[in-house]
Amino acid sequence: MKLIQLLPLLTVLLLVTPASAQTPAPAPADTAPAIGQVLLTPAQTAHILKELEKVEAQIGQGRGSIFAAALTKFREALASDTAALALYLDCYKLEHFERKNLKQSDFMDWRDRNEARLKDDDFKKALLLQLEFLVLTIQAQDIKDSQKMGPLVTSLQTFLGKAITAVQGATKHTASGAVEAKDSGPKGGGARKGGGGGGGGLGGDITGTLRQPVSGSEFASAYLLDDHLARKEWEYRPLDVGGIYSKVILPYYLAEKPTELPAQWDMRINAEVAMRKAIMSETEFNLYYKDEGPRMLWEKNNYLVANNVNAVTALAEMLKIIQGNPNHPDAAAWLKDFREIVKQVSEPEATAPVEKPIGTQ
Repeated sequence: MKLIQLLPLLTVLLLVTPASAQTPAPAPADTAPAIGQVLLTPAQTAHILKELEKVEAQIGQGRGSIFAAALTKFREALASDTAALALYLDCYKLEHFERKNLKQSDFMDWRDRNEARLKDDDFKKALLLQLEFLVLTIQAQDIKDSQKMGPLVTSLQTFLGKAITAVQGATKHTASGAVEAKDSGPKGGGARKGGGGGGGGLGGDITGTLRQPVSGSEFASAYLLDDHLARKEWEYRPLDVGGIYSKVILPYYLAEKPTELPAQWDMRINAEVAMRKAIMSETEFNLYYKDEGPRMLWEKNNYLVANNVNAVTALAEMLKIIQGNPNHPDAAAWLKDFREIVKQVSEPEATAPVEKPIGTQ
């Protein structure tokens, strides 16, 4: 909190505090005053808390107005790739030229040098997807009730489908199975924080753009959103399938629709596999899936057992994974963990009563 916000509160505190409390006896040498020595009356405490509520409301209003202004512009820019590109250029100009007091001619030179990139269809598609995910990110910031996350979760799943389809469309495989990424011209421009650009600079690299956190995008930086996007139960990288599911989608279904968790886990695995298959060569993907396929299935069923969702079926699937993958790098760890799980979920064996000899008490 800024000092200027604290001054009215401190003034009030001094006014309502008795003189004896304002001038405490000096503490003994080498002994710091303990906070427990400060005693406020119930009236003083109530007054301070009331003032804090006012400050909190002002902070919330300021944050809300920042989000509202950004959402208005971002939603307008989602109308078309041309609109998204225009907003990107405005944001880039503001962040990299106007705020640094550089000349208009400097910006024009930069734009001319990157003309081919700025006209690239994949680059503009990446901007649209980045903006869409940023809008979802802003909307998620103040949602506290899990029930209200439903529409946002649906939108997230729709977004992931579009993003993966875009990655698939931007990547080609040769007849031999090698990856042949689209060449959108020479690299250049140096977009800061990866915002709007590709993996190595300004370009039409959809995968590179969507792997970057939207909190560091050119759009977020221009509208000073960086420090306000602070929700912990959220994934800020649009292509992090695992993060989006583990932080947002699966917790929602666990809280609201637990019976649908197995299907949601299958959707997570399918999305991850589809994206990896698009960006990897055939050989790379086969090596990846050999180890990661069983690992994802194990993670799914371990999650279901831990949360008591179709636990018996999930345990049976875990046993099948161990049996079917004895040479897997994780096989020994799986076996150890599975034994422990079985011990924890097994009912204690019934003990037969000890019969006493006839005639004994």
